Amino acid sequence: MMKEVCDNCRPLFETLLKRIEKLEEKNCSLEKRLLAYENAHTPPSLLKKKRIPRVSSGKLGAPKGHPRYEREEPNITETREYTTQSCPYCSCSLDKPTNILRLIEEELPDLKSIKVIEHLIECFKCKNCGKEIVSKNDAPSGRFGPNLKSHITLMRHDDRLPLRKVAGTLERNYHLTLTHTVIMKVIRQVAKKLKEPYYEVIKKIRSSKVVYIDETQYKLNGETWWLWTFVGGDSTLFVIRKSRSKDVVEEILGKKFRGIICCDGWKTYESFSDRLQRCWAHLLRESYHLKEKHKGFEIYHDYLKKQFEKILEIRLKPPDEEERKRIAEEMKKSLIGTAKGMSKNVSFKEFAGKIENGINYWFTCVKNLGVEPTNNYAEQALRELIVQRKIMGGLRSEKGAETLEIISTMIATWKKQSRPLLETMKSYVR
Repeated sequence: MMKEVCDNCRPLFETLLKRIEKLEEKNCSLEKRLLAYENAHTPPSLLKKKRIPRVSSGKLGAPKGHPRYEREEPNITETREYTTQSCPYCSCSLDKPTNILRLIEEELPDLKSIKVIEHLIECFKCKNCGKEIVSKNDAPSGRFGPNLKSHITLMRHDDRLPLRKVAGTLERNYHLTLTHTVIMKVIRQVAKKLKEPYYEVIKKIRSSKVVYIDETQYKLNGETWWLWTFVGGDSTLFVIRKSRSKDVVEEILGKKFRGIICCDGWKTYESFSDRLQRCWAHLLRESYHLKEKHKGFEIYHDYLKKQFEKILEIRLKPPDEEERKRIAEEMKKSLIGTAKGMSKNVSFKEFAGKIENGINYWFTCVKNLGVEPTNNYAEQALRELIVQRKIMGGLRSEKGAETLEIISTMIATWKKQSRPLLETMKSYVR
């Protein structure tokens, strides 16, 4: 009877089995596709599963012992005095005031229309030699002055305003009407003026002892290009290239670059393997991702966290160079042993391979105190342009890409050097 029942159910069983196999294949395919959007490298803004917010302590303001922040007393540009001759209640005349209340008001000046300056340049013809003589002048090469050009460029690339917002701000504040096309032409003129200091930034990056590098996708005319950042010393450089290969790194740093590169684990940097520092922030993010997914990985994640904490302690109170080299070798051996134990589990094998492949690059920051253990400088530099990318959506031409990389480089570098943006830009645009 049992056999008869099994025989009767066999067609249904085989049908269900095939359906299960198809569903498993589909599920596997969808999980692979999901990994492109949710993995250890996905920024928090793109995560579908949002992080649990921290519980507030309920206390407002800075913690105890934190230095108070107070604005400096502004320079007084106008004084208004208020007095009373007689008592408003009994009309008795009043003597000298017993006290003077002092209140400071800071206000914007009344908005005015723009200056329209006419330049009349006298020209002459020499009676003796017949040559045409043009009087010396400081007239601008175009219709717009350096102050206006600088304001437009900063509104677009530092304030992140779309073209319509730039046009609206100029109309509201200065009663100046400009089309989007004119605004873009002005910005390109500024970029042209900034080309020389831009090349100087490239030279500074090449001569830096440590360079932090990162890259992210950027759409140009619908195609995927790459926005690169190079941070070294007091300079920040942006370039936009179609490639994500080592050619870009060699183009910017040169093939004979002898400094140290701090980077993530992208294979591009293997060409510079003699002097690298791999980013611990990337490593710990991937480790945390595995810990959330697999309970058995907690012990490894805790180990890596302790290793990182030890690196920070050594850098905070560093021993001499020889002792640091010895400590680095010990930490390296310990990490190798942990990675081998980790690789025994199929789920952790790929991550263990990443650790082993970069084993010579995790502790450069211990030997050389001038190198940071993370690539945060480069990641922070990219954030500004990532926000702009969300606003702008992408670029339409290579000329636009060149304009973006030049202006963004100079703004980021001037900020890093604590230079005033408007005055500095005007000095180059004149």
